[in-house]
Amino acid sequence: MYDPLIYVRAVHYAATLLVTGVVFSAVFVSEPAFRATGAGTDVAATVRSWNRWMVWSGLIFAVISGGAWLVLTAAAMSDQSPDEAISDGVLWTVLTQTTFGYDWLVRLVLACSLAATLAPFLSAPKAKPSWLDGFVAMFAAALAGSLAWAGHAAGGLGSEAFVHPAADVLHLLAAAAWVGALPALLVLLATAGGDETSVAIARTSTLRFSSLGIVSVATLFVTGTINTWYLVGSLPALTETDYGRLLLEKVAVFVGMVMLAATNRQWLIPQLMQKESTDVIRGVLFQLRYHVSIEIAAGVCIIVIVAALGTLHPGLHMHVHAH
Repeated sequence: MYDPLIYVRAVHYAATLLVTGVVFSAVFVSEPAFRATGAGTDVAATVRSWNRWMVWSGLIFAVISGGAWLVLTAAAMSDQSPDEAISDGVLWTVLTQTTFGYDWLVRLVLACSLAATLAPFLSAPKAKPSWLDGFVAMFAAALAGSLAWAGHAAGGLGSEAFVHPAADVLHLLAAAAWVGALPALLVLLATAGGDETSVAIARTSTLRFSSLGIVSVATLFVTGTINTWYLVGSLPALTETDYGRLLLEKVAVFVGMVMLAATNRQWLIPQLMQKESTDVIRGVLFQLRYHVSIEIAAGVCIIVIVAALGTLHPGLHMHVHAH
């Protein structure tokens, strides 16, 4: 865990998922809730302000960390220091003659396209065309999904060359729609609760996010199983290699997140839907904020684990070499 590439990858994954998750949250959760229950409220203004800050900060960190990732990868490929990799032209070779470099060029174009559309997207609803949400969501999804070609999914043969990257893309999009959108949900829950209109916004948003979360969790389970099959392939490779054991830690944290989300779905959200007193509703919102905060912390742990997994040889390959 002392490899600087692990931390650069973790920052890049976190920033990218945050950008995509906040965009997804705005398009599919908060803005529909504002339109249904009162878009002109102080809650809507506060949430939109925080969304702007999170998206722009995330995009800046994604670009900076993406550049650092490229430099460190070039240095690792050439067995040189980062300065030498840049001065000797290795960085340019990696950027223009490798799958990783091509992916980074495409992702830079996507980041610029997303940046060009963010200002009108994050402006007041009356100031933007109706079709803009779809374009921004598409650019954000492509930015997150294209990370699939920066990892182990790239370079497969036969059916694996199509199935594995497709599963990885869906895995990344599901992670963005759930983990990446959690900070935006936390902001909304922290802002709502002062009056009946804001409580209505919280109810609608929480229900919409919960539905999105169910689809995301199901997608993560299916695509995670596919990825595990291609990268691990056997029980010994799962339990007898560093890659496999680290993957089990990721699964354990994921299961914990799912259990917490299930608690929200089965117990807290139904309570939020009831016509209870203001004090009761505020108590439920407090519990939801607490649980979402734990989910965010768990999500950060998973991101760090994924960043570390990307620097290791897949468990299947290690197990085969060991025998």
